[in-house]
Amino acid sequence: MTILLFILLGLNTIAVGVVWVLYRRARKAQKRRRVEAPNSEYRSLYVMDLEAKDRWESLDLSLLHEVNREEMEKVLAKLRATNVRALTTTDRAFLDRMVEAEERARKTARRRGRQSASSLPAPGAS
Repeated sequence: MTILLFILLGLNTIAVGVVWVLYRRARKAQKRRRVEAPNSEYRSLYVMDLEAKDRWESLDLSLLHEVNREEMEKVLAKLRATNVRALTTTDRAFLDRMVEAEERARKTARRRGRQSASSLPAPGAS
């Protein structure tokens, strides 16, 4: 009699476990998936790496100093040979600094262009 009770208790425990697992699966299946909107602030690491690679490769190396240009060429060659994830944090920081330096050089060149254009005499004035 006691053996039969232990067997029934074991079967009951197994049945409760199976019902619990099925209940959890059904509940999980009913949960709504959260999908990010297209204009969301969230960007995956893959997308950020692609954007960084495009930004780094679009640099105008002629605006940089010779020493920086040589180092940029080495790091960009490494980037093209492998991928963005293979770059060290030092390489990434260097590339970001060079992007900022190129942007500063472009702004300076634009300002100089405006200043030299404003210093020219007006057409027809002698």
